[in-house]
This record gives sequence, C-alpha cells and structure tokens, in this order.
Amino acid sequence: MSKVEVYLDEKAVDNLKSILTHSEHGIHVLFENSLISEVFKNNYSEDEFFEVENLKKVQDDLIKLLQFKSLNDKRDFISSLDQDSKHRIVRAYFYIIENNLRSSQKRPH
Repeated sequence: MSKVEVYLDEKAVDNLKSILTHSEHGIHVLFENSLISEVFKNNYSEDEFFEVENLKKVQDDLIKLLQFKSLNDKRDFISSLDQDSKHRIVRAYFYIIENNLRSSQKRPH
C-alpha cells in the first residue's frame, strides 16, 4: 500500500482526538448504536478485512472522513455511504480504538 500524507489543521486534529477519547470510554459519536450493532452481528474474518483491496477502500473512506470539519458533516458522509462502506469504516474505527488502547497500556517488566 502506498504512503498517503494527510494534512489536518490543529482544529481537525483536536476534533479527531476528542472523538477517539470519547470512543475509548464507550461513547461512539460518529455512529448510531444500531449501525454498530448491525456491523458486529455479522461474521467477518480479520483476514478478509486486512486484504489489500479492502484496506485501500478503508483508507480512501477514512481520508475523506477526516476532511470534514464538523461532527455533523462526518455523520452525513457516513450516512451517504453504501452498506459495505459503512461496515468497513465502523470496523476500521474499532481497530483504531483497539490499537490506541493497546499502545497506551503500560506493559509489566
């Protein structure tokens, strides 16, 4: 996969940090609970998620999502996606949260 650089202004970075902080506490402001529930009711293999073509689609959608300034604009963008894209972005979001939580945990010596 190619390296893609995305430039976000300070407000966008703060917004993203806020969304992730809320998410780590179980408050998922980007998605309706019904969508999250729908996504995780379906079996889906990690191997399938991490296929190169799927990751390219996830990357494209996440880059578009990050370009929107307001939370409402981000939600509107997500609502405009087809079902497969919505599911991909929800799964990616939870992988990001999981990785953030793991990386912030202190490991015993």
